[in-house]
Amino acid sequence: MKNIIVGITLFLGVNLFAQSEKESIRATYKAEFIFDYEQSKDMFPKNLQTAFKSAIDRGIFVDFILESNNVLSIFKADTKINNAQDESDMVVQEILKSEQNPLYKDFSKNEYYKQFDINVKTYLVKENIPDFNWQLTKEKAVINCYNVVKAIGEDKEGNTFIAWYSPEIKYKDGPYNFANLPGLILQTEIITPYFKTIFKINQLEILTKKLDITLPTKGKILTFQEMQDDLNSIRKSSNEGVEK
Repeated sequence: MKNIIVGITLFLGVNLFAQSEKESIRATYKAEFIFDYEQSKDMFPKNLQTAFKSAIDRGIFVDFILESNNVLSIFKADTKINNAQDESDMVVQEILKSEQNPLYKDFSKNEYYKQFDINVKTYLVKENIPDFNWQLTKEKAVINCYNVVKAIGEDKEGNTFIAWYSPEIKYKDGPYNFANLPGLILQTEIITPYFKTIFKINQLEILTKKLDITLPTKGKILTFQEMQDDLNSIRKSSNEGVEK
């Protein structure tokens, strides 16, 4: 999870979720990025660390949109809402830069896709949707008038994830590559040693027509690790060339 939310009323009633094949949803999430300054300040040059601290103190928020027809979905930053224009918003700018391309899910194949444009190369990462070894708990709560249940997951790197899903909303989707719980994920928390990210649903709409979503095709198809290996190889070759 390299890349890495406060409520307005949901516009739906429970009865709407006897989902039809022609139905889709559009959900907006607000993501809050909570950094540990001492742990993460070295990500930035010293001349920008004061601005980074100012951003942390003010709060770092980015809006995202999820559109899903329960077979295919697209998750993207809402660039019309986010407005980062000065140095103090540099963290938001970096997040938006890393999220310039949407993330797609294909539930028919249990896969997700994300395009990365790095330097002059375009990569299309294709991976299985992670299950995070979800443990469904009996802990319940209410988020934006919907009953939710807590699930706890973990990735291969040992990062912890907490998801709150609503069995009332019959979509197995959620923000970023979180999915495959028994209902739409209304809130999720990503916890790492350096930062915490909270995605929380802000608004939900039922669309009466099935969304036409097309998976991306541009770029060399690789796993995330294969892309990292390729980039490391390019950097190594470049450094060797400079040394010579």
